[in-house]
Amino acid sequence: MLLVVSCYALQREEWFTIMSMTKVYALFAKDMKMISYNLFVISGLLAVPVIAFFFTLTADTQEPFLADFLLQMNILLNGANIICVMIAEEKEKHTLSVLIASTVSGVEFLAGKVLVTTVLTLVSNLALYFIMGLGALMPIDSFVLVTGVAILPAAAIGAIIGIACKTQAAASTAVAPLMLLLILLPVFTPRSFFTENILYFVFSEQMSLGLVAAYHGESFLPNIGIIAVNFVVLSAIFWGVYKKKGLSG
Repeated sequence: MLLVVSCYALQREEWFTIMSMTKVYALFAKDMKMISYNLFVISGLLAVPVIAFFFTLTADTQEPFLADFLLQMNILLNGANIICVMIAEEKEKHTLSVLIASTVSGVEFLAGKVLVTTVLTLVSNLALYFIMGLGALMPIDSFVLVTGVAILPAAAIGAIIGIACKTQAAASTAVAPLMLLLILLPVFTPRSFFTENILYFVFSEQMSLGLVAAYHGESFLPNIGIIAVNFVVLSAIFWGVYKKKGLSG
């Protein structure tokens, strides 16, 4: 949906071109190579699986709260951080202006970034799935679908911060507190009718509810639907920031 919103918006600006999957793949390959040299991103992808591994030595990693907490941490931190850092790094290395001046469209640029973010975060999620032994609780296809969709709103938040910040340091500084707030808010917020109804519509909460539904063999499509609504709203915010600052900020 982020791509659809971007396509529509760019078309209204009269510089939209049909997205070339060849270009998207080339950008994907370029970004994967760029990420392979970024120790900050790599350490982030490995951090939560390593934490989960050590928990297997001392605790029951199939305990619902622990599994949910680690998955939310992985998706929220990596899902937002990877795309945010990539955009900021392009600005620092002045490669973004070169891409914009070339035949690569804004949609193709963002599609490559979202694809890299989704693939890497999903691989990290699967590492958690096997390390924590979640296969005994739910089928892998349900796990991949629910957690994979939940990555997209996090990536949209990262894209917003990425185009708003000029450096990797500024982007990382902005991402971490916001994502930690989303992780810790459901845990430490006193429960009330007001807070429960607000938290219910946050995509991270819906991911948790979707995994619970998958565990019980129930339909998690309503949860995916609410996550999609989050994505649409965040995509609209992204477009507002994009329209004001552009990709190069």
